[in-house]
Amino acid sequence: MEETIRIRSVDESDWIHTLKGFQADEIKQLLAVYGADGQVVGNICESVEGNYYINGKPEFTYASLQAAAGALFKGEGES
Repeated sequence: MEETIRIRSVDESDWIHTLKGFQADEIKQLLAVYGADGQVVGNICESVEGNYYINGKPEFTYASLQAAAGALFKGEGES
């Protein structure tokens, strides 16, 4: 059985609480990822260059939202 996730946009006024390795002007959007239980699993940032990063960490780059979400659920890119 596949896990159902929800992805919602985070309001720009709340970015400061989430972003760790970025300046806000480098980010196009910030998304909160929720698991099937409704709890936040993590965040995905989309940069203005079109790259995706999980949990605001610039050292791990993903080429698509799908790849970043998959990595987030697998626990990749966590320190």
